[in-house]
Order: sequence, then C-alpha cells, then structure tokens
Amino acid sequence: MRRRRVPGRRVAWVSAGASVLLVVAGAVWWAGPGRSGSPSAAETASPVTAAVERASLTSRVRLNGQLGYGAAAPLPPAAGMITALPASGVVVETGRQVYEVDGAPVVLLHGERPFWRELAAGAADGEDVRQLEQNLSDLGFLEGGVDTRFDWRTREAVRDWQRSLGLPPSGAFSPASVVVAASPGIRIAQITARPGDTAGVSPAMVTETALRATAKLTAAQARALVAGAAVSVILPDSSEIDAQLASVDPGGQPTGEGEATTPPTATIDFPDQSRVASVGAVAVRIVLRDAEEQPVTLVVPVTALLASAEGDYALEVWDGEQAVRTSVAIGLVVDARAQVLASGTEVVGGDGPALAEGDLVVLAR
Repeated sequence: MRRRRVPGRRVAWVSAGASVLLVVAGAVWWAGPGRSGSPSAAETASPVTAAVERASLTSRVRLNGQLGYGAAAPLPPAAGMITALPASGVVVETGRQVYEVDGAPVVLLHGERPFWRELAAGAADGEDVRQLEQNLSDLGFLEGGVDTRFDWRTREAVRDWQRSLGLPPSGAFSPASVVVAASPGIRIAQITARPGDTAGVSPAMVTETALRATAKLTAAQARALVAGAAVSVILPDSSEIDAQLASVDPGGQPTGEGEATTPPTATIDFPDQSRVASVGAVAVRIVLRDAEEQPVTLVVPVTALLASAEGDYALEVWDGEQAVRTSVAIGLVVDARAQVLASGTEVVGGDGPALAEGDLVVLAR
C-alpha cells in the first residue's frame, strides 16, 4: 500500500528513465532537485512524447551463456606402451577403438562402473559380468538375456568380440582392454600423451558428445528457477532455439581452491543436436521467459516515469498545450516499458487525471 502524501509536503521528482530488466511496484529511485508541480514554459515547448499503449508484458531474464561439451575428464592411465592415439575432436562410440596399447586396441564400453577384475569361466557372479554381457548384447555378440553369471555363452560372446577386433580369441576378458563411459560415446577433447609413453600415463581428456548451454545465476535466480522452465537460446547469428531448463544447480560446493565455492548455474540440453552442432562451443544469450500469464494493462515507456525518494511515481500527460502531471502506480517493468496499474485519484494519495490508451506522455529530456 502506497503512503498518502502529507498536505503541503514538497515532493522532488526525477526521471526514472533507466532501462531496468525486472522491477516490481514500490521500487525506490533516487530523488534530487527536480521539476516543481507547475509546468514552466520550457517544459511545455514541443516536448518529446509517446502514446500510452494497452498490452501484456512478459517478464524476461537475460543471461550470458556458453555452449560446450561439459567438463573434461582424464581417461584412466594406460596399462602398457601407448602405440596409437586418436585425434582431438574425434567422437568415439561404444564398441570402437579409443587408443592402442602394445599394438592392441583399447575399446569403449558403456557402463556406470569400471571393470576391476579379469572375467573368465569360473569367475564369481557379479554386476560387472552383467555389465559386460549387456555390452556384448548391444554390440550383437550375445544372444538371449543378460545375467550376472560368466558361463559358456558369455565366453563364446567374448571370443566373437575379440575376433572382430583382431585379437586372439581367448574367451577371457581383461579390464585393461576397455575404457568405460556412462554415456554411449565420448569426445576426445585433448591428447595428453605421445606414442611410446609407457604405463601410468593418461592418453587423453574426454568430454560428453552433446553440446549443452550453461549460464551462471545469482543465488536469487537459482532459488526461483526450476527444471522445465521455458527458455530461448539466442545463437550468434541471432537465430533462436526454444528449449527448457534441464537442471538448476544451486552451487556452493567447494572448488578445492581455498574457501571458493561453485557458483549457481543453469543447464540447457538440446535433444536435436543439429541446431547447435554447426556453431560449436560459442557464447550464446539465454532468455528465461515468465511462464505466468500477465494481464493486459496500460503500458508506458520507462523514460516517461518520474519518481520520488518516497517511492511515488508520476507521468506528465501532454494535452497539446501543456504537460499535466498525474500520479501512477506501476507494476512490471520489462524491456524499458512499465505497466501502469492505476493513475490519478485511483492511486492512494494520488492526484491528476486518469490515464487512458492513446494519451501522450512526456519523455525525459
């Protein structure tokens, strides 16, 4: 509720013409020496005006974002001498060679856990057997269902897989022969070894294969936003992609650098990678749209608003001969336009004529 003006109190008005992203009613602007209550000749001489409109404003938050493949992580150290390496930027899919050790391929498999033991006939049952069988099944080497037992079916599937790679078909599986990733593919971000390097050296840094957009948030934005919120991603060529927030990370995790913590971030996935694959890892703009429908109200340019230190707002309405000041209560401010929720005597403690669509309001000079 706005405060009533005390009779006889002088109110100093200033232009509230700054471009503001998101403002709610009752925001306080600095007030200093300004115009008096009665217009001067200079004020009434050919002012710059704009027409009052009737429209629905939508709240938008604009963020600077970045397209990228996520944080790079090192591959496990090689188990022997590195004899061949991939090129940076290459995408390796499940079942394909990642690099080569001692002349033998090290292949990518899909899974949530690393393999930690040799698997052969007689091995104890375990979830690592199930993970191996699932990969062999996905690659077409194992028929029927998968389980936790390494039996003759598993042995024969391993032999067929080894033959396809040009390896001796021993039927025994070695963890050193594969790299495990949680996704069905990896992207080589950086080579960190050279052919001839021996055991203990990580061959490369890898990332996910899909581009996603990330943006840093303020703590207030992180609290207000939820996964599934509608967004627009604006690419460098000004084209827009409609998307949704995939996740919102509140941050606050230790970074390992003193007392620093991770900032709040928002992440946006792109199921259709064709829209972003051609632009690569570039800076983008992200616009968060207000999902709540706003009412149709009178709308004026922000540069027409006059504000006092007490939080009162006013407009000057041009009638063709002079500017007449009228009190207003404002709501949402978006893209340098403000909602007018009430005007004139509709405003508690206000005065002046009521505002109407098509009226001309004086802009800041």
